[in-house]
Amino acid sequence: MRLQDQQLARQLMRLRSDINKLKIEQTCHLHQRMLNDATYELEERDELSDLFCDFPLVSSFSLSTPLKLIGVTKMNINSRRFSLC
Repeated sequence: MRLQDQQLARQLMRLRSDINKLKIEQTCHLHQRMLNDATYELEERDELSDLFCDFPLVSSFSLSTPLKLIGVTKMNINSRRFSLC
């Protein structure tokens, strides 16, 4: 009986660990998508500003609120290339 309890405890601990790993991977993937979207938006603004000189320039450093909430700054996107995963 004790052996079965130990085996069940190990199995539950492995399941918990696997669930935590999946949560981390999902969060990392979502953050990476947000960073990619922000980078794409900045590049698109730069291209548009090159095409339309009389186009009122919008600050290319304005970040969306979700990115600000997770701590992404102008320097993170423009000066450094890095991966969260």
